Amino acid sequence: MGAFLGLAWWGVFELISSGAVCTFEDWGCLGAFVMTLPVFAVAGAVLGGFALRSLKVSRAWLVAVPATLMAVTTMVFLLGQPFLGFAVFAALYSLIAVLTATR
Repeated sequence: MGAFLGLAWWGVFELISSGAVCTFEDWGCLGAFVMTLPVFAVAGAVLGGFALRSLKVSRAWLVAVPATLMAVTTMVFLLGQPFLGFAVFAALYSLIAVLTATR
């Protein structure tokens, strides 16, 4: 699930940075990025939570919400390298899934 969200983030970032959905004049692409970021974070957390819940993962929301928010925050700091989104999402989903597993 984390890898899929990472690929989706990479695609959204590349779409915005290519100028296909915005103009490079004024605040066009930056405005599109700033509006897309929270929408993607919320949508990613909700989709991740439902996907993990459908797989009967215990504590699915405790995995999906923090992993998605931390991954999106990390990728904002690594903005020049959007391909790392794939690895960040996958690693954080795996790490938090292990940490929240029932013992």
